[in-house]
Amino acid sequence: MKYQEIQDEYISLLQEKTACQNILVELRSGYISVKTISNKKYTYLQYRWDGKLISEYIREDDLPKIRAELDERAKHTKRICEIDDRLGKIEAAANILDCSLHRKLITFRRCAVMESMPLQERSKSLAFGGAMAALEGIPVSRSTEHNLKRWAEGKYSFQESFLNTLRAFNLAEV
Repeated sequence: MKYQEIQDEYISLLQEKTACQNILVELRSGYISVKTISNKKYTYLQYRWDGKLISEYIREDDLPKIRAELDERAKHTKRICEIDDRLGKIEAAANILDCSLHRKLITFRRCAVMESMPLQERSKSLAFGGAMAALEGIPVSRSTEHNLKRWAEGKYSFQESFLNTLRAFNLAEV
């Protein structure tokens, strides 16, 4: 297939980015601060929650673990920035090489999070999507509904469902 190496690298980067984002969800955020009160040092994890600065006391035994978590968060955040930079360069090159390749890469990006969603989360996602469609009064075609159910069961690609829906409304050129 034409430009297969470019597509493979792009998909691999998207998968790595999603993995990093999933790890970040599990890690603490914030920074460590040390306050001296009555000549005694106290260590705190500080972070923002709903716009408020929260300070949590850190016991001395827990400090290495929390520091390691924050370092891990910084490492994954940096890697996401590197991946985004590389994805942007690949997209720019694809736009010069072949517009259809560029469109295909953008489709990969739009579908990446849905493709990596765990099976147990997919039915929740469908239920939410169905509720939103009902609120907006947008009917879902039977074929789209069927394809999304198959995706939720792990039997069909979200990307194929997405593209088939776009094609049905003459919105896809990929």
